[in-house]
Amino acid sequence: MRPHERYSAIVSLLAEEGMVQVIDLEESLGVSGATIRRDLLVLEEQHVLRRTHGGAVSTNFAYELPLKYRESRQRVEKDAIALEANTLISENMHVGLSGGTTLTRIAREFAPGCALTVVTNSLSIASELAQWPQHTLIMTGGVVRARSYEMVGPIAENTIGEFGLDLCIIGADGVSSTGVTTHDHAESVTNRALVEIADMCVVAVDHTKLDERTFSRICGLDSVDLLLTTGEPPSALAGALASNGVNVRLAITEVEDTVD
Repeated sequence: MRPHERYSAIVSLLAEEGMVQVIDLEESLGVSGATIRRDLLVLEEQHVLRRTHGGAVSTNFAYELPLKYRESRQRVEKDAIALEANTLISENMHVGLSGGTTLTRIAREFAPGCALTVVTNSLSIASELAQWPQHTLIMTGGVVRARSYEMVGPIAENTIGEFGLDLCIIGADGVSSTGVTTHDHAESVTNRALVEIADMCVVAVDHTKLDERTFSRICGLDSVDLLLTTGEPPSALAGALASNGVNVRLAITEVEDTVD
């Protein structure tokens, strides 16, 4: 298991349990106690956790994992979402993409395909698309969030407001009957700017984000045209989606996903 995979597994356990023990991590990850202690030190230096005698406890920062530790989570589901999202795209469309690991995987699927004009505030997505000359890539500018590699703030919002989009696809940390939400307020405002200029809004999230509500609201369900996900929404959420005219499309995975 590579270091980033171990980091992701450790922080995922912290998010679930609130604390971890070195002895338990040795057994579950199959590495030595010395390796686990080095991993915990790395994560503490990045303010993801606080070390304790024999283990570590979560900090407030652990509720939103840094992007590089989220890349391996729900990997199979993200691949399925990316393939399904590709069916929404046609030649010469103007597409807006927010950031995050699911959207980066979607952009990777778009990359070798038909020519698109893409507006994005994501450094990760820009790096995927910049190498493909058939695409016109427009980056927003703005203040970079280190946790998500997204550019946010008034510069990003003003740039987005200059355009019109056929379609925007946004990620989220939660989709509930109250709307689509994310952890960071500045990020939510920038994503909302994409929603407001698009003829069609698609929210792309794996099943773990369904019926979850996080800190800052991106938009209400009435602003969403399609929810692209990997599991049936719970009944209350399904009712709210239907009453707001949101279509739900399931991206089918062939094997069970893991968090390795």
